[in-house]
Amino acid sequence: MKIQSGDYLYSSQNIGSSRRSLTKMPIILCAVGGILLGSLAFKAANIGISSVDKNSVSSGSKAILAAEALKLKASDYEALDRVNDILFKSFGMDRYNPITILNANYPYFKMFYSNEYQNYLVQLQAEKEKKEAEEKKNKEAGAKTAAAAAQAKEENKAAEEGQDGAFKEASSCLTYEDDVSHEEKENSSVVTSGKVNIINQTKYSIDINKLLKEPLKLPDKKGPQILVYHTHTTESFLKSLDQLAMKNIASRTTDSKYNVTRVGNSLVSDLEKFKIDVLHDVTIHDKDYNSSYVNSLKTLTKYVNKYPSLKMTIDLHRDAVSGEKLRVVKKVDGKDAAQIMFVIGTDSKLSNPNWKDNLKLAVKIQARLNEICPGLAKPIYLSKSRYNQHLTNGSVIVEIGGDGNVIDECVRSTKYLAQAINDVMYK
Repeated sequence: MKIQSGDYLYSSQNIGSSRRSLTKMPIILCAVGGILLGSLAFKAANIGISSVDKNSVSSGSKAILAAEALKLKASDYEALDRVNDILFKSFGMDRYNPITILNANYPYFKMFYSNEYQNYLVQLQAEKEKKEAEEKKNKEAGAKTAAAAAQAKEENKAAEEGQDGAFKEASSCLTYEDDVSHEEKENSSVVTSGKVNIINQTKYSIDINKLLKEPLKLPDKKGPQILVYHTHTTESFLKSLDQLAMKNIASRTTDSKYNVTRVGNSLVSDLEKFKIDVLHDVTIHDKDYNSSYVNSLKTLTKYVNKYPSLKMTIDLHRDAVSGEKLRVVKKVDGKDAAQIMFVIGTDSKLSNPNWKDNLKLAVKIQARLNEICPGLAKPIYLSKSRYNQHLTNGSVIVEIGGDGNVIDECVRSTKYLAQAINDVMYK
């Protein structure tokens, strides 16, 4: 390194002239260390001279040797001190003043602090923030999990207890297919009046004529009027009639071309032809089949709270029986159309203050549907379970066809159902 100005190598200008000179730092340290080691070695040598056996020389000689040794030691110390002073000064340091050593190395300290140390601090801060973010994320995830568990616990508690806490059951509403067998349906009482038929699983006495005469209690607000959703979203239909004779044909699929969401889309389209504002939710609620109604309750609650204008909520399903495919059809205009059935829950097991209003709506629509297409509507099934129909008036389950019906037969039926709903609710 070429010295540009100043009395010693460590001048600020020489430091600034070449950043690469930082590599001389180990040389400087070795030089200083060598000086100190040399001093120690010299001192050790002098101590060795002074430790010569006093008995080996005469007393006069001892005095002469001692005097000479002292002179030699003094002169050598003076020479060594001068060398040390020159060396330290050449690096801009006074060995008797430690602050000069620090000042001489200040440019290096400053460069380290401004570059490497600052980068280290930035990296340290980034790692700290990353750790805090991960801890926050884990904490939030834990809180959400705990909240979900608490909510599930509350829902299960509400599902297990009736209004008076006396009745216990596994969930707030049972899956329809497992709720009651078709044999039990046949053994239930049947109530008939005109074009309306009701299979009554409950002990309640039903007066159809009275229900037909009573006005509906539905909200009159602007906004969406009807919600269509699916508790058993993956319930499916046949692609063609020849599949009815085949074995191992799946009864569930996520393919929206062949499950109940396709029928839901058709119903929504037909209702919109009557200028009715309709919502359709296609959330899959039956990934865990036993939790289907718990899951759909969350969806239904969201819509009911957001849209107080809803007059009717339709949980659209298809029917099925164990052991074989169920196909229910009626000839309409020379073509097969899937039959339609309403399922209405009551408060036989759980609190459901809306069940009579829900039944009233289903009775009126069934009566109108059988006027439009006699025999297309199967008897209303009045159940002991409630099927999430406690949230709002106008809540019904509508089953269109069975797992043995062709998808086109079910789609064909929705236009007649849409007409009946429009005639009952808006005329």
